[in-house]
Amino acid sequence: MDTMKTQGIIFPQPNHAEVGTVPLPEPTPRDIVVKTEVSGVSVGTERWAYIGKRDEISFPNVPGYQSVGTIVSTGAEAKAAGWQEGERVFYFASRLAGEFEGKSWMSSHVADAVIDVCGPRANGPLGIHHCEKLPAGLAPEEAALTGLCAVAMRGIEMATISAGAQVLVCGLGVIGQFAVQVCNLKGAHVTATDIVDARLKTAGELGAEHLVHGKKGNLAERSAQIAPEGYDIIIDTSSVIPVVNSLFPLLKLFGKFIFQGWYPPPSGLDLNAMHQRLPTCYFPCAHSAEAVATAMRWAARGWLRSAPLVSHTYAPKDCQELYDMVAAGSDKFLGILIDWRKA
Repeated sequence: MDTMKTQGIIFPQPNHAEVGTVPLPEPTPRDIVVKTEVSGVSVGTERWAYIGKRDEISFPNVPGYQSVGTIVSTGAEAKAAGWQEGERVFYFASRLAGEFEGKSWMSSHVADAVIDVCGPRANGPLGIHHCEKLPAGLAPEEAALTGLCAVAMRGIEMATISAGAQVLVCGLGVIGQFAVQVCNLKGAHVTATDIVDARLKTAGELGAEHLVHGKKGNLAERSAQIAPEGYDIIIDTSSVIPVVNSLFPLLKLFGKFIFQGWYPPPSGLDLNAMHQRLPTCYFPCAHSAEAVATAMRWAARGWLRSAPLVSHTYAPKDCQELYDMVAAGSDKFLGILIDWRKA
């Protein structure tokens, strides 16, 4: 098959990132071709992939699963389905060719993308969204992290969080910050905890009613005051097993626990402590088209705030610095964008 070529961020081996040439398959009538403007970094997932801890991802690979760009070419079937040149879209992954084909389910950190919007790839496994049109007036920078809001929304939808529920969100990275906002929009009373002062401050500005520092405060004592019978729902995004184990006793009897992080095996989860709460547990994965579209619509209307979550914007050429920072686990970053207009 003939191929196109573009520039993309490549993980050629663990702990190494570079900008290089990435082959794309020749577009079919079902495809659109998108010129990428901004891509958002999923810090947790891409960190695990960067250091070689995701078994389903092999090297070399192209990371990323949330990018925004403009359609520059539309196949006949795609056009008949309503996709038009000049429209701005949020996409999950590009089709790749050559040595990158099949190496990863991620592939959106590319300057140009070939996206199947009509065939089997359009929906993918787990009900994952593939490509959504941006609402009018929503800037690329505001949209590029909304995929992580959709990730948070999947867990929230699975647990059916209702108005008035007492919710604890542990871990205030981008997914945790979006979880705070979505739970607040649903009318829940949100307590947020983290060990980074700046992230706690942001969560308070975005709707958390109670803030508890994980090291400077006593979460168990504060929780006894906030939710004496325990939290109706606990959302963990930290993936830190000792932290997760410490949350189990804070759950209300017959409460709900959302394992919103990624928990690499082997696991040291204290299932006995969980057993004593008689909980319902949820293990969400990925995000749906409906959630992505909803997150962008809320952002366009000003109900959901994404800009306060962006702490760093990088040019693609600086990707090694970006991923070294992510791998080090610095507390000085939150949301990260890659600006392909600077490529």
